[in-house]
Amino acid sequence: MRVQTVRFSTVRWMMPVLLCLSLVLLGAGCKPKAQVVPDTKGKTLAEAKAAITAAGYTVGETKEDYDAAVPAGQVAFQTPAAGTAAEKGTPVNLTVSLGPKADTVTYDVTYAPKTVVVDEAHLGLMTGSDPENHVYTFDAGGAAAAGLPLEVGRPLIIHGVAARRISAVTANGGSVTVETEYMTLNEAITDGTVAWDYGVEFTPEKIAAIEIPGQGRVVPKAATPVEFSFDIGAYHYEINCTLDNTVATYDFVITKGIVGTAQAKLEATGKIDRFRSKDSITFAGGEPQEFGHELDAMRGDLTVSLTVAASGNDAVNLEIPATIMYIPFMVGPVPVELKVKVQFVVNATVPLGASARVSSKFSYDSTLGFTFDGAGATAAASVGTVNFGDSTHETGAPSHIAANFGLGFPRVEVDIFKESIVPWAQTAFLVGGTYTFQPACQTADAMFIGAAGYELGLFGWVQLASGKITLFQEKKPLLRSGDCPADSKSEEAFQVEDALMGFGTE
Repeated sequence: MRVQTVRFSTVRWMMPVLLCLSLVLLGAGCKPKAQVVPDTKGKTLAEAKAAITAAGYTVGETKEDYDAAVPAGQVAFQTPAAGTAAEKGTPVNLTVSLGPKADTVTYDVTYAPKTVVVDEAHLGLMTGSDPENHVYTFDAGGAAAAGLPLEVGRPLIIHGVAARRISAVTANGGSVTVETEYMTLNEAITDGTVAWDYGVEFTPEKIAAIEIPGQGRVVPKAATPVEFSFDIGAYHYEINCTLDNTVATYDFVITKGIVGTAQAKLEATGKIDRFRSKDSITFAGGEPQEFGHELDAMRGDLTVSLTVAASGNDAVNLEIPATIMYIPFMVGPVPVELKVKVQFVVNATVPLGASARVSSKFSYDSTLGFTFDGAGATAAASVGTVNFGDSTHETGAPSHIAANFGLGFPRVEVDIFKESIVPWAQTAFLVGGTYTFQPACQTADAMFIGAAGYELGLFGWVQLASGKITLFQEKKPLLRSGDCPADSKSEEAFQVEDALMGFGTE
C-alpha cells in the first residue's frame, strides 16, 4: 500500500490529490492493482482451502449455514470477497452450504371467547371493504349461518385483512356493515405462538414491487435492472437494483453539483445475498410474553465511496421514501410484509480549496436480532465475519475538513396487519475522513454497524414497547497521520454514526 507524506500547507502536495479526485468525479480511477483474494464459491471446503493457501492467504473461520442456491458441502460465501486486494497471509473466512432450508410458519393460538374469526373459507361473505377507514361489509344471512356474531365490542380477525375491534354495526337489507377501531392482539389471542422462519428470494414471484412515491412503481423482472433517478433538494439520487433469485445487486449514487460540475459523489455498489426473517411472539393468559426478531444470513459485498471537493456544509439524514422491495407472505390469517428500504446519511464540512476521497470495501456475514420481554430489548445478534477490504484515503485542505457518508442497507421493516412492529433493522456502513490543524491530524475510518428499532404496542405491551437498540459496531481505522488522539473522531462522524444507529434526527 502506498504511504503518502501529508503536507497540507503546500500546493505541491495538493495537486496529485485534486487530479485524482477530478479523475474519480469524471468516472476514472487512480489506484494500482494489487494481489487479490481467490474466488472459492462453489468449491468444496478442501478445494477452497487449497486455493486460499496456494494464493498465499490463510484459512480463517469456517462455519456451516443454509443456502438456497449452493449445494450442500460447497462454499457459499467468503470474507474478504473474491477479487479484494489483500496482503498475503490475510485470513479468508468461509461459509459452507448446508443446502436449502424449508420455510416454516407457526400459528398455534387460543382465541379469547368473544373473538370473531373470518377465516379463509368464509372470506366470500365479505362483500365490500374500505381498508383506509377500516369498514367492512358482509352478507348478513351468510354471516349468521356461519356463526359469525358481528357485534359491537368483539375482537374481529379477518384472514389476511385486519385485526380490529368492532365499534359499530349497521344492518342494511341483506348486508351488515361493520366499523372497526384499533385493538391490541392480546385482546383476540389469549395463549399461543405466532412465528415464522422465511427465506427471502429475489424473484418476481416473491418481490411484489419496487416503488418510490412520486417516481413510480415497478413490477420487477428476473435479471432485469430497475432504475430510478430523482432529485431531492440539492442532491441527485440514482438507484439501480437487479434481482437474481438468491442475490440482489445494487448501485446507489448521490451527487451534488453546481453548473454541471460535481462537487460531491457518494456511491455504494455491491450485492446482498438471500437472508431469512425469523420472528416469534408468544402469549399466555391474555398477555404478551416474549417477542423475538432475527434477520439471519445477512451476507453481502459492497464498496462505499465518498469523493468531495469544496462542496460546502452538508447535513443529510434521509430514509429514501423508497421501498426497494415488498416481500409479502402469510402466517395463518396474519399478513406479514417485509419492506426493504435504504437510508443515506451525509455530514460534511468541506470548505473552498478542500477535497477528500475515502472508500472501503465491506464483506460481511452477520446476524441481526433482539428479544423483548416487556422489561426491555436485549441484543441477540452476531457481527460474524466482517472484512474491510480495498480502501482509499486522501484528504487535502487549507483548513479543517470532515466528510462522512453512511448507508443503511438493507433496512428491513416488518409489518403485520399493516402495522409496523420492527420499523427498521439494518446493517449500516460508514466511511469518512478528517483533517484538523490543532493538533495536526489526518484520519480516515470505516465502520460496520448493526442496529434496529421496535414498536411492539400492537401485541399488548404498554411500557417500554418502543425503542432502538445497537446490535454491534466494528470500526476500522484506515489512516492515522500526524498528532492524532487515541480515538480521533469528528463531530460530523459522531452525527452520522448516531443517525445510522437510529439516534439522529428522523
